[in-house]
Amino acid sequence: MRLKLLATSLAAATVALGVSWTSPAMAAPAAKPAPVIRIVDIQEVMERSIAVQGIRRELDAYRKKYDDEFAAKEKALKEEERELVRQQTVIDGSAYREKVQAFQQKFTEFQRDLKNRQQMLQNSYATALNQVTVQIQKIWAAVAEAEGATLLLPRGQVLLFSPGYDVTADVIDRLNKALPSVKFPDPMKQGSASGQKKK
Repeated sequence: MRLKLLATSLAAATVALGVSWTSPAMAAPAAKPAPVIRIVDIQEVMERSIAVQGIRRELDAYRKKYDDEFAAKEKALKEEERELVRQQTVIDGSAYREKVQAFQQKFTEFQRDLKNRQQMLQNSYATALNQVTVQIQKIWAAVAEAEGATLLLPRGQVLLFSPGYDVTADVIDRLNKALPSVKFPDPMKQGSASGQKKK
């Protein structure tokens, strides 16, 4: 009875004094240092990158060249189609069907070539941009280290921040010095290289 009374008194005293009887395993974890946050506007970095501007100029030049080339081919096909329509009443049915079939084959090849050329151009563009992306990742790491940052966040995911946290200008400056230009791969060579890999 006395032992029970002693245990009850001890429990009451513990609650009254606010003493916590916890094991070392349940102790609160050590406090982590406060994060050091920096912000980067990725879209602005890409827009103001000298290398990316050069890549886009190359893309536009190739696109215009291919547009002109395929516009000429399309014009020739339309003229051939008009000639076929004119010949429909002049030549016999069997010969006309052969000509129509040959024309359809040419048109199918034209569409396939156009699609392939667009894909090759897109592949070259992606390859060139990838070189910039790799360099940006290295620069982000260098800027974060220089700033002592433990968190580097993209501008698009942050609603509000003090301008002092923004390191975009530093990233752009370092990027333009480290990578002022990128060689745009020839789409036709890119296409033949990828074709050889598939074999």
